[in-house]
Amino acid sequence: MNNKIPRTPFSTPLSGSARETELRLKNIFSGPKKRPPVLFLALMFSVCLLCGNLVSCQVAAPEGEAAPGRLNNSQTPDVSLDLTEHEPSAVTYKLGENPLSEGEELLLETLFRTAERHNGYQFQSPTAQLMSCIQKDGWVLGAVFVEDHLENTLILGIMDKETGEVPHAIFQRSCHGGFPQVVTFRGDDGEYRLLYTFNGQENGQLDGQAGVIRFDGEFMAWEWPVEGDARYGHEPPGASPAAFSEYEAYWDNHLALLAPGGLDVYTANPEFVWGGDEPMWQLDHNETFWHDSSSAEELPMPIYFQSLKWLNETMEPEAGWRILSLVPNEEKCDPGKRIDCYTLWAHTDNDQNELTADLYFPYEQEGARRSYNLLAHAEVNPSQPGGGGIGD
Repeated sequence: MNNKIPRTPFSTPLSGSARETELRLKNIFSGPKKRPPVLFLALMFSVCLLCGNLVSCQVAAPEGEAAPGRLNNSQTPDVSLDLTEHEPSAVTYKLGENPLSEGEELLLETLFRTAERHNGYQFQSPTAQLMSCIQKDGWVLGAVFVEDHLENTLILGIMDKETGEVPHAIFQRSCHGGFPQVVTFRGDDGEYRLLYTFNGQENGQLDGQAGVIRFDGEFMAWEWPVEGDARYGHEPPGASPAAFSEYEAYWDNHLALLAPGGLDVYTANPEFVWGGDEPMWQLDHNETFWHDSSSAEELPMPIYFQSLKWLNETMEPEAGWRILSLVPNEEKCDPGKRIDCYTLWAHTDNDQNELTADLYFPYEQEGARRSYNLLAHAEVNPSQPGGGGIGD
């Protein structure tokens, strides 16, 4: 993992929101449910498994090895789930590019049902999706996304591949309109990591959480924004009330968006007032966790942060626009005028909208070294929102 001191640019605004309470009201508003016939439940469960409405799991591969196969039948036996505490809710499994293996199906189902038992109530009309997983030493870490009627939920947990059990507490967070971004990577020490963001909307403002978790087999531990196990009051050994409190306090006044190589981190704008003109979030710094040629760590200053500033000021910031890639466009560079062009590709945090634009940066040549000035102008792809030329 890259532990360099975060690079801090000038403040750049992005809209956001105050923390949304995690107290759920679903079980208050939902009345008692009629117990469906056992035969009907069995039939519906079989249909779910046969439909292939599942997403493929992204498994990190050790260096020098072929990508590990998905959890197969020999690794993960068919294990029945104990759902005697309450009737299992009918769940739809979201279609992905590739069908899941039997073991991945079990991981998805097990983490979903574990969260349901942990909550003490049923999801209303859930659609569940396996976002990513990592396996090591007979254990598998999974990230499950559940879309439901009132709010969406991100679930992180570790399953024993041999028994199909989840021996320790899961981590879950829920919010209205929440949408996750999940990336798995391997650090310099050879250990696997999982980075997640989970941001949603409240009163038109963006709000959420993020974290980097190290996975070493049976256990997982946070490495950013806190160190330790943020699952308060639960085993395994190492669960820390202090880590939990620090984690919750950090996200009371921070927001993170996925960025090339890591995250862009925002802090609460002290000038923000509800109903005012000032945005709630302002850019604070960038966190880099893996190599990416489009990251702030790799690009010449101030190209990345100037591009992010332009993106936040040009597009509607409450949508959570983030940079996917920022690369030189040699065809549009002008050596005679000493202007370089970089092509920006950006998405909203929920991946529902995208933008491409060409950004032009003047520079001064000092031998083989170029010193870049501020962004001169930008040209948005005409097919994108706000298409046309935009001056700085």
